[in-house]
Amino acid sequence: MLFEGHYRKAKAKGECPNTKAAVLIDGKGAGSIFYLCQTEKCDVHNRVTRYQPTPQEQAQRKKEALSERVEKLSRVHILEAIRKKLPDVLSRPDLEMAALDYFRRLGHDNCRRLSKLYVWEEKKSKALWGGETVDYEKIAAAAVQAMKGGDLNRFLVLCALVSDLYCPGYNPRQPLEKDSNLARTATRCKVDATKVAATVRVELSKPSDARAKKATVATLQQPKGGKRRKSK
Repeated sequence: MLFEGHYRKAKAKGECPNTKAAVLIDGKGAGSIFYLCQTEKCDVHNRVTRYQPTPQEQAQRKKEALSERVEKLSRVHILEAIRKKLPDVLSRPDLEMAALDYFRRLGHDNCRRLSKLYVWEEKKSKALWGGETVDYEKIAAAAVQAMKGGDLNRFLVLCALVSDLYCPGYNPRQPLEKDSNLARTATRCKVDATKVAATVRVELSKPSDARAKKATVATLQQPKGGKRRKSK
């Protein structure tokens, strides 16, 4: 594949001994055949000029290339300097930054799952395109800042586990893999996954009206803000 500046166009086949046929693959004339010469000191086409940058353009390109390299390498050196100065125990700002950055990278569906898990109030706000949407990043930022140290540590772990809530569409009945983060963490926390599944099966096997009644009672017992009332 050749680009403009790598060849000189010939008017016809055999215009010089070095003329070759080529196919234009881009632009209005894509697919058309033309002839070109790549010989630098061709007796026929050497008089045909091709674009060459001016000295000013060459100097500007070098300046831009240098600025690009400086920016990229500076960021690497900044990261290395930070790595050397990070303490053994992370500070609160570092923990919040890591937690929110992790949350931001989870994707919309996983952010929504965590929001449901924490029973965050999902207020809609105006989007840049004019509609309304739930800004999970903004909701999570406010929630994380209000968390205590232990809750923030647990939030980080849950961010690593929430992806395992996804059941593949091609086989939604596929069991949770034993080497998944969710399964291994359940084992470490002594959560009996088999027993949990059995309990859920029994619950879902009940008549729908009984489940709806139980859900209504649970909602009535839960005040605004997602915190349960303390029994007297």
